[in-house]
Amino acid sequence: MKNFVKVASLAATLALAACQTNPNTNVMPKEDAVNSRHVANTEHQVWKNGTDDLCWQTGYYPDGNAVVGCDATATKVVTETIVKQKSTTINFDANALFDFNKSTLRPMGQQALAALATALKSVSFDQTIVVGHTDSFGSDAYNDRLSLRRAEAVKAYLVSQGINAASISTSGMGERQLLVQPLTKGTRAARIAAEQPNRRVSVDVRGVVIPANQVDRWNNFLKSVPGVNVNVVK
Repeated sequence: MKNFVKVASLAATLALAACQTNPNTNVMPKEDAVNSRHVANTEHQVWKNGTDDLCWQTGYYPDGNAVVGCDATATKVVTETIVKQKSTTINFDANALFDFNKSTLRPMGQQALAALATALKSVSFDQTIVVGHTDSFGSDAYNDRLSLRRAEAVKAYLVSQGINAASISTSGMGERQLLVQPLTKGTRAARIAAEQPNRRVSVDVRGVVIPANQVDRWNNFLKSVPGVNVNVVK
């Protein structure tokens, strides 16, 4: 046993000396400092020969950790690509969230927002902006209040699902951003039905940070939530 230790020590000493005396020797890939079979400097950089194709081995750990650039079994670590989206806007149909002229969340609306909260907790993001909208029925003042109440109801539910309240801001746009123009003819029921796209809540998630291989899954999950459509700005 003592003879083996002496031989191994001698091999390591000779290998290190060869590296230090060879002016063409290059310091190459990092080694694993634990149980390494390669000669390395104090910064755990493996010594290589002048032609840059051989790594100096210590002889102490013939079955030690493999090192990229020295051992055929070693592989490079692949760095995961991260994507940051400028904005992901989720538009909730008011029918999914609220009854006509109401700001109390319906059960279907709660399910949709619970799904959104689950998605938000799976990523990091900078800010969430919740904006309520109404149709053209009612006065401007009334619609401003109704749209804000709707936005606040959405925020309160997201917070109840574990989303940080400080990351959510709310506002009400009333009827100032109509998607479709109101009908001037027809029954009241027909005119109410025609303005359904105007009755909505938008949730704008800013600065979503997500691994590149998860982007499609994130977007598709949001699109699968009943009563919503999604627009992504990269």
